[in-house]
Amino acid sequence: MNGTFNWPNISVTPKTPTGGCKLTIMADELNPQIVGEWLAGMSLPERARTLNRIAHSLTICTRDFEAATQPFKDPAMVIKGLIGLSELQHQLSAQVGHYMDGEEIRVYPIDVFAKILFEKATYYQILPFLRGAINYVKTGTWGPR
Repeated sequence: MNGTFNWPNISVTPKTPTGGCKLTIMADELNPQIVGEWLAGMSLPERARTLNRIAHSLTICTRDFEAATQPFKDPAMVIKGLIGLSELQHQLSAQVGHYMDGEEIRVYPIDVFAKILFEKATYYQILPFLRGAINYVKTGTWGPR
């Protein structure tokens, strides 16, 4: 791997062609409102598939921790980031499970759910990972087109 990993300012060059999460992106235009509106326009099964794809894309992002060519200056930040990615997985899988059961009433409304994802990603300092994963699912690229 010839990449770099800078934490917390996150500048990752991915493993290619097998994966990685190119986070030199700045899909800054993605916010909870845009994501909520995008998801709200989908049927329940389509929304479940989309959230599942976002979760899958986040797992690809975790590979970048292993791909780092330099030692981490602050291992506690890495641990916090990995815990954050786990928390996003938890939120996404729970919502997907409800949708797969056909439940749309007793779950977070999609606008609230999008805010929760962005708040957790901000707290754990992994917002670029979330934005990159969402952008990848929306456009097929890790960054803006």
